[in-house]
Amino acid sequence: MIRIGYMGIPLSNSEKAAELMIQRMDDDVELVPLIDSESVTKALLSGDIDYGVVAVRNMVAGPVVETEEALRNSPSIVSVTEISLPIHHCIFVKHEGAEIDSIASHIQALGQTYNNVEHMFPGIRRVGVADTALAAEMLSDGRLPETTAVLCTMAAGMHYKLHLLEENVEDDPENWTDFALLKKD
Repeated sequence: MIRIGYMGIPLSNSEKAAELMIQRMDDDVELVPLIDSESVTKALLSGDIDYGVVAVRNMVAGPVVETEEALRNSPSIVSVTEISLPIHHCIFVKHEGAEIDSIASHIQALGQTYNNVEHMFPGIRRVGVADTALAAEMLSDGRLPETTAVLCTMAAGMHYKLHLLEENVEDDPENWTDFALLKKD
C-alpha cells in the first residue's frame, strides 16, 4: 500500500488534489492528513509516507510560503508532478444571524479573498489557521468563537453543519492553485 500525506485535513483543497493525483496510480493508496507542509516533508523524510501533496502557488495570493520554507529545509525532497485545481471559497458562520467580528482560514485563502471579504466586512480582523477545513472544524467544535466566520470549501462547511453566508468569494472567479506531488529523492 502506498501512503500519501497531504497538507490539511479531510475536505480540504489539498485532499482533493491528492485524490486527483492518486487516480493516476495503479496501487492501493491510503491518504494521510498531515495539516501543514512541514508535517508532510517531515513524514517523507522519516519514511512514514511514500509521497506528499502540498500547495505550492496560487494565481492570486502567490507562492505558498509555508511550502517554500518546508522544502528549503528539506533539499532531498523533489517534486514528481504538479496539477492545478480551481479553488472556490465559501464563508460560513456558526449559525444564522451571527454577529461577525473576524474571519478565519488558511493565510492563502485569506489572501485569495481579501478584496471581496473587505467589501463585505470592512476592516474585519483576519485570523490565520493551518487549513481551511480545519477552520470549519474549529468553528463547529467551539475552538473558534461564534463571532468568527470561516473561509472553506462548500463540502467542509456543510460537513461541519455550519451556516452558509456566501459562496464563491474568491477575488478572481478563475482562481486556481498549483499542488505538487512530492517524494524523497
